[in-house]
Amino acid sequence: MSFSNIAAAKFSQVFDKSDYQSLDPIVKAQHVQKGNNIVFGRSLKGEDYSNLIYIGKILENTIGRNYLSSDAWLDTTFPHVIYITGTRGSGKSFDLGVLIEGISALSESSPIQNQVEPITSILIDTQSQFWTLKYKPNPNIRQNKAQLDELADWNIASNSLKNCRLFVPPKSETITGDEVEFKLQTNQIKHEEWCALIREDTYGPQGHVLAKTMEKLAGRNYSLEDILTFIGSPSNWPGTVESTRNAVLYKLDDYRRTGLFSNTGISVRSLLSPGQCNVFLLRDLRNEDKALVTGVIARQLFTEMGSYHKRLKVKNFFGRDSIEDDMPSKVWLLIDEAHVVAPNDAPSPARQALVEYVKRGRDAGLSLVMATQQPSAVDDRILSQVNLTLSHRLSFQADITAAVNRIPTKLLSAFKMQGIDVRDFGDMLRLLEAGQCFIGDHNTSRTVLMKVRPRITSHGGYSPV
Repeated sequence: MSFSNIAAAKFSQVFDKSDYQSLDPIVKAQHVQKGNNIVFGRSLKGEDYSNLIYIGKILENTIGRNYLSSDAWLDTTFPHVIYITGTRGSGKSFDLGVLIEGISALSESSPIQNQVEPITSILIDTQSQFWTLKYKPNPNIRQNKAQLDELADWNIASNSLKNCRLFVPPKSETITGDEVEFKLQTNQIKHEEWCALIREDTYGPQGHVLAKTMEKLAGRNYSLEDILTFIGSPSNWPGTVESTRNAVLYKLDDYRRTGLFSNTGISVRSLLSPGQCNVFLLRDLRNEDKALVTGVIARQLFTEMGSYHKRLKVKNFFGRDSIEDDMPSKVWLLIDEAHVVAPNDAPSPARQALVEYVKRGRDAGLSLVMATQQPSAVDDRILSQVNLTLSHRLSFQADITAAVNRIPTKLLSAFKMQGIDVRDFGDMLRLLEAGQCFIGDHNTSRTVLMKVRPRITSHGGYSPV
């Protein structure tokens, strides 16, 4: 590892020069001189360098103390809300893989983890490309061969996740053959989530039909068919316009045909094995369905982990016997294309669950990572809790403004690229190449330019040729 004195265990220098010369000093950074490391996401105390994951190298020449080629590490001790932005192909989905590799149990020990206790993760994979986490890069695939060559340049060995489960919705085509089909339990869907799913106002006529139906069926393990039967019975609706009921029936019957709902849907508790990575491959679902799956998972996570930590605190306070020890203490929820599941300009079944998750999930050991190519399209209430950002190349001013507004530290005010002064941070973002990003957190005095390390598992997000 980079903290080691053994040369064979160190990362390569990779580069000794950069096209980027920053004109602002880094006044404050969590720098570890031994091994030349910078830690993001945590204020270091003493020499406790545990629970750090390797994410890349500093790419800028800096006036004053120069940190070029320093190894960049991210803390996993405390819960984070991480926001990753960038245009298509800039590296944001790649970052999700890098983070998951760092926090997960790996098939073989790796220097990318510095005394890391593996963390349970749940990934909302909207493009169904992260099944490759289970495998090492395949040298017979050109893009994977290039990945292996880059790993060799960094002196990092390829690897795979030790415990990775893949989940697919009903009627989806499988990829590896060992995916687990999941369904949602009908009576766990809240009234406002049904309304968002069919894009109707909670207090409108159709919302009222759903509210009354759920009130009458409460206390039962009811199915979607039970909902349809109740709404379809005229005797239950004196004074209600038939066309209103029919509109709800037509919309819900569409979901009956998908097979997504059941009396015995997936339980988040079954996903909470320490160190396990759970990938939900959702490409075949409509955007509102992806949002519903995300919302249900986020809400159940908040409930299960909140209850667990409450019991744990009581046990520790009173010195009582140990409670169940098969629950993880921390969970990361990662969402690719976050604007799809939590848009700021349209109803979303995930919105309220994610707002509660980010605002109250810290005490439950919950982290959230969101990646998006449209920063201006993500709900602001969720983004208000961001404490660390990875900003890749962006093009449109609205997206640049939205991304910059969530960076939790001072922006780099100027740099030179090949001798040309660039003093607008938006222009700096426009100039970045794939895999380059500005990282910002509370513990560093300004944004820092970084090169993200290569993936150690197979990267499935490359473009077809």
